[in-house]
Amino acid sequence: MTLLQNAAELVARPAEPGCVLIDTRPHADYLAGTIPGAISLNVYDFFIAQSDEAGIAAMATAVAAACAQAGIDRASKVVFFEEETGMRSPRGLWMHELLGHSTGAILDGGFMAWKAQGGAVQPGASPEIVVAPARGGHRSVAFRRDLVASTEEVLGRDPAACDLLDVRRRSEFDGSFVHDCCARPGRIPDAKFLFYEDFLIDGHYRGPADIADRAAAAGLSPERTVITYCHRGARAATALYGLRLAGFCRLQIFVGSWHEWAGDPRLPVAAGV
Repeated sequence: MTLLQNAAELVARPAEPGCVLIDTRPHADYLAGTIPGAISLNVYDFFIAQSDEAGIAAMATAVAAACAQAGIDRASKVVFFEEETGMRSPRGLWMHELLGHSTGAILDGGFMAWKAQGGAVQPGASPEIVVAPARGGHRSVAFRRDLVASTEEVLGRDPAACDLLDVRRRSEFDGSFVHDCCARPGRIPDAKFLFYEDFLIDGHYRGPADIADRAAAAGLSPERTVITYCHRGARAATALYGLRLAGFCRLQIFVGSWHEWAGDPRLPVAAGV
């Protein structure tokens, strides 16, 4: 499947066997009206306990359990959507790919684009499935370790071969604003800046050439690995897929992001313009 699913094409074709539509919006929005047959999956509220090997493996296990509950497997064609393309549907796709699945896509423009193309709407009928930590331990599952950067990998990266991209708001990046749950303001030293919303326009992803120009202006190169991060790992997925559209191939997310980094007093912090 292509990375972006066109809404008009999805409306025009009948439901395909093995195609799963995943509504990543809040469950109340799903119940009020969704694409017929869609399943409600909460990918937004899961946060990794710690970005070490054990924490990354536990995250993959939690994602695998939720996908199994949703009836998603390697053969499934999965389309993730939200109200408009933002941070939820990319995070859903990233979790899907984390399990080694290559048959997912983001509905470009989301539910709004579906309705604009005359797509049918009906009340949501399924309970909310939540990506959540396993209780009583977890079983091991296979996953794509190359999609994730650990804290140690961020700390020990080679700046000549790997860029670190902060996609939070400028005020978060320069330290003039900090979320109450974060121990310190600022950013990871040497991080470059490109706000995640700058990958989007009118609820859709920008075109590849536009994104490539913005990435170059931010100091990014497709010749280097790029690790994206934000507050707690959702906005980072939006940036990851924007960069993929622009031709970047070596992309990872530091899932613990600033919340985790700021909470460890041993780790360095930068602030200011």
